[in-house]
Amino acid sequence: MITIIYDGECPLCQDYVRRLRLAEVAGGVELVDARTTHPAVITAWQNGYDLDQGMLALIGNNAFYGSEAVAALARLSSDSTLFNRLNHAVLSRSGVSRILYPLFKAARRMALTVKGKPALNNPLN
Repeated sequence: MITIIYDGECPLCQDYVRRLRLAEVAGGVELVDARTTHPAVITAWQNGYDLDQGMLALIGNNAFYGSEAVAALARLSSDSTLFNRLNHAVLSRSGVSRILYPLFKAARRMALTVKGKPALNNPLN
């Protein structure tokens, strides 16, 4: 089972997690909006993950955050579409995803600004 916690208000984030097509290769995939009070969101914040700074992928007993989440998901993505093949080829290497992730975060911030949406807030505060 894979759980992906991401910003559900970010159109870029929404598109990315939907295009991965992980269910084809991993079976069960749960997409969780980080703007909700879903138990996985609360647990993530309690465990010190700042969901405004990065997505979180829970794969089996492992947690991958930010650029490591993108790399882990890219390694698992199917090769059924051009997007997935490119995603795997480029982002499955941790070094590359670490370099590109700040650009993804900046694009997310711009998309949220255009939509008039605020940053994510820690619901525990």
